[in-house]
Amino acid sequence: MVDSLQQNGDHAMTTGEEEAPQLDWAVIKSLMSAQANTSTSLEQYLLYVTHDDFDLDRQNVEQCLSQAIDHHERALEDLKVAQELISDENNR
Repeated sequence: MVDSLQQNGDHAMTTGEEEAPQLDWAVIKSLMSAQANTSTSLEQYLLYVTHDDFDLDRQNVEQCLSQAIDHHERALEDLKVAQELISDENNR
């Protein structure tokens, strides 16, 4: 039996039955980590703009954006890991 992983119906990856659950979980974990890093950026900024305790001057906004860039870079790294896993699996 062969399992398939499809993303947006465009790309399919097939693996052996034993390898599929581990590979699927690794890809899912990478995507979840990327999503978490992206969400963290939005959550931080929403916290800053919705609470009077935070004074958002230009420097604070720049710091928030810098942190968002860091979070998105980590998200990209997580996505690249998932992509490498699929590429490695396809090259076997």
